[in-house]
Amino acid sequence: MVRAEEAIEAADLRPTGLSRAGAIAGMLVVAILLMGAVGLAVALPGLGLRNWLVVLFQLNSGVGSVSLDSLRVFNPLDVAALVLVGVTFLGLGPTLVRVNRIWMGIAVALPFVGIAVLLATNLAGRSSAMAAGLVIAFLMLKSRAFKSLGYLGILANVLLLVGDFATGGSSAPVVAAVVGAGYILLLVWYVWIVARLLGWRR
Repeated sequence: MVRAEEAIEAADLRPTGLSRAGAIAGMLVVAILLMGAVGLAVALPGLGLRNWLVVLFQLNSGVGSVSLDSLRVFNPLDVAALVLVGVTFLGLGPTLVRVNRIWMGIAVALPFVGIAVLLATNLAGRSSAMAAGLVIAFLMLKSRAFKSLGYLGILANVLLLVGDFATGGSSAPVVAAVVGAGYILLLVWYVWIVARLLGWRR
């Protein structure tokens, strides 16, 4: 029975049109995360290359001239990131839908719900990307193909959610460290997801 399940999951992991689309979206998520890191060192008008996670880091570390109002500024990069996160998770569907179809659907839908909330409030909704990541990570724990990825995903997304909710109006070095660590782990997580979607088995 165990070998039969492994064979099914191995078949699910063969690259398909959906998984390739997820991999491309995942690559673009990685690009946005990398651009955000570059944005800390490159001075550009407005938010420039910075996504909301970088703004959270800056708010808590005291690096750069940002305020809580920066999170109220509409940033197309944040919307793009939410769309790409949803498409990336959709690419994992053929394997993870076997774990739980309902929760898989929720994970894919959450980033798009977050976009609607963000457009309505100009503030809330971005954290839906981490909430969706947590759901995906827990589903991964129940899949032999993605178990190791699950632990990394839980850690990365929990750290970023904690950093998001703990961010206030003044600098907090501990929170900045939490956000920074979560950001790096999230980057690694997405790189690993892309590799798996492209057929890398380890």
